[in-house]
Amino acid sequence: MDAKLLFWTAAIVDLGMVCLIAVLGVRHARRGEIARHRRAMKIASLLVVAFLAAYLVKVRFLGREDMSVWSTLDVWILRVHELFVVQMLGGGITAWIFGRKLLGTRVVSRDPADPKPDPRQARIHRIAGRSGVIGAVLAFVMALGVLLGMYLRAFGFR
Repeated sequence: MDAKLLFWTAAIVDLGMVCLIAVLGVRHARRGEIARHRRAMKIASLLVVAFLAAYLVKVRFLGREDMSVWSTLDVWILRVHELFVVQMLGGGITAWIFGRKLLGTRVVSRDPADPKPDPRQARIHRIAGRSGVIGAVLAFVMALGVLLGMYLRAFGFR
């Protein structure tokens, strides 16, 4: 197996773990388990950061893929995947920013003496987080198509 194909196989496992942990994090938030929600989202975020660092190392030492041998469909699948990654990153970063603003409130501390959260900030956090998780799941689905095309090309089926 080629090193780039091995890298992308590991990357899809990483993205699958991001999706699984993020979905569990949303489940924790819905149950009011905010500490578990925060922990899950931190882990998912660290997995994204680890991928980004690994990608930079991969590009430096293995280079980029030769997309001149890709079909038009394969390129479109990649571009749609990349759009969902942007949605995941944008939603995740926005949710993180607004989640930080909720830290001193009773929704996080569970202390009734702490102030109530600003409903607007809580709503933006929830919508952005939902958008990020949906983007991650859709990016994963599209990544399956990208990786399938890579395997088919590697084994001479395209």
